[in-house]
Amino acid sequence: MAKKSKIITSIFICVFISITFCGCLKNDASANSDRIKYYACSEDSICDIINKYNNYCAEHLDKSYQIEIVEFDSQEDMNLKISTEVMSGGGPDILSLSQKLPFEKFAKNETLLDINKLIAAYDYDIGLGDCSSAIMNAEELDGKRYFIPLFYSPDVFISTEQTLKKYNLTSSDFSFKALSHELSDSKSTYSLLGGTDYCLNLFYSFLDQYIDYNSGSAEFNTDEFSENLDCIYSLIKNDSSDENIYYFLYENINNGASVLYKAMPSFDSLVRTYSFLEYLGGSPVLVNNYKRGGGDDSASVDVGLAFNNNCKNKDKLLPFIKYCLSYDLQKDLSIECLYLPVNRRAMDYCIELTNYEKDFDEDSSVSDMEKAVGSRARSAAIKDYKDIINSISECNLYRFDSLSETYFNSSVIGDIVNKYLKGDISKEKFIRQLTAATEIYLTE
Repeated sequence: MAKKSKIITSIFICVFISITFCGCLKNDASANSDRIKYYACSEDSICDIINKYNNYCAEHLDKSYQIEIVEFDSQEDMNLKISTEVMSGGGPDILSLSQKLPFEKFAKNETLLDINKLIAAYDYDIGLGDCSSAIMNAEELDGKRYFIPLFYSPDVFISTEQTLKKYNLTSSDFSFKALSHELSDSKSTYSLLGGTDYCLNLFYSFLDQYIDYNSGSAEFNTDEFSENLDCIYSLIKNDSSDENIYYFLYENINNGASVLYKAMPSFDSLVRTYSFLEYLGGSPVLVNNYKRGGGDDSASVDVGLAFNNNCKNKDKLLPFIKYCLSYDLQKDLSIECLYLPVNRRAMDYCIELTNYEKDFDEDSSVSDMEKAVGSRARSAAIKDYKDIINSISECNLYRFDSLSETYFNSSVIGDIVNKYLKGDISKEKFIRQLTAATEIYLTE
């Protein structure tokens, strides 16, 4: 018990980070009510889901199932409240994976609730059979389900055959070594991902490949890591991205100034990108994010939930989880927020709605030629994307766009990474400090 208290005390010095892509209605429920609670200090996607669910409860269940959103004026106030309550056996019942919390450690010390155990205890069907097993089952740890993904993104980038050919690359042989050799050693300027923030997230996704949170080990002291570290460091240091790159992104991908592009994960966004690239004369292609050892494709959770094991009304969590995974909510929010739903039928619905008619030249009409380009691009995009989705076997806990903001990356190794990428410390010192900080985090 003393060890658990020590862990909780150390890990709650953190900052709340929220995804701000859906509205959150103010909740006027009393902070002293017995309802399931969720803490928030700014608008996020979970607030929006909760407000929808509360309306659902009023019509189909009863108000005792409604969830209270406890609002805070600052992240610091919220974090202090969470820390104090969890240590005393309380705290918010629902957690969002967008919050800057050490979820890996929460799972290890069983601060989080095992949903599989809860399902078995109440013999309750939350709708897992309607969802992508590759995404849902990838989050199981030794048969325990601590996380519920709601929306996700395949770990892929977009390029064109012409751009890859320019740098002697192929979509089937994407590696940091190949990229570094062809890009960094060339005299051409390039923007690797169209933005410096994406490069930083790529670096963190690379580091994560060498950490095993389940076994509590990291492999930074290897020749493989050292060689790949040289490659990705060279790629990032030679990146020529500037703040205006996204204004000309489609053109830059086509002419090779931007090598890869991380699009929003929805089918509609992908079809739009394919359409514009084809209209400009390119042949779009999907490229997997670097994955150590190769193998099948991976994905990342864009919106997901975890639950406090201190929850006093665990049975009331089950209807909420089922609602979150339901066809109606999944299709509505995936359309609004441009993420892929885990519900398979909702995914099919979103594919059917993809629009392929684009007014590329913005003359207020869609010509027959533009319709033909859009139709051809839609067909190719859906086929390519489905092939990727159907081969997913792993799912990362955090969305790619926010990797630099997770608890571990920002609070544990963030300063070390920043010093290394700025050239303030050597590679050898970076590896030593990275190894030490990671080991402390994994074993404390």
